[in-house]
Amino acid sequence: EFFEQIFLSEGNKKKSIKMEITSKGRYAVRVMIELAQNENFISISEISKHQGISVKYLEKIISQLHKANLVTSTKGLNGGYKLNKKPSQISIKEILDATDNKIEVAPCLENKDCPRIQNCTTVDVWQNLNNLIIDYLQKTTLDTLINTK
Repeated sequence: EFFEQIFLSEGNKKKSIKMEITSKGRYAVRVMIELAQNENFISISEISKHQGISVKYLEKIISQLHKANLVTSTKGLNGGYKLNKKPSQISIKEILDATDNKIEVAPCLENKDCPRIQNCTTVDVWQNLNNLIIDYLQKTTLDTLINTK
């Protein structure tokens, strides 16, 4: 996929730059879509069953989403989780940020100590690409994904 693998051409060789969206980030987006498609609270065990994610791993993901104020919870017989905002108000970038995913296409964008950063002729290309990706993720909401299918 575009976000996971970007190729640079070097003669006939292809060298890859990896921008990895972690499994936690991808699962978090799936969980948030499921919550967005339901108005009622949904239990972790229900989400686990629907998404094929272990309860233990799901608890870690939900905890991060809860800390980021993206989901709310209630206890009791009909307890569980639901979105804290409308699907149109939650971007994919927010979800990825909540699960500690860094969006950077080149290591020099994160590591400002790069000795070549001041004289680098390519840093603007990577920064512009990075900005395009971030902008896309900020503009893409849960509502966008739900209404695309």
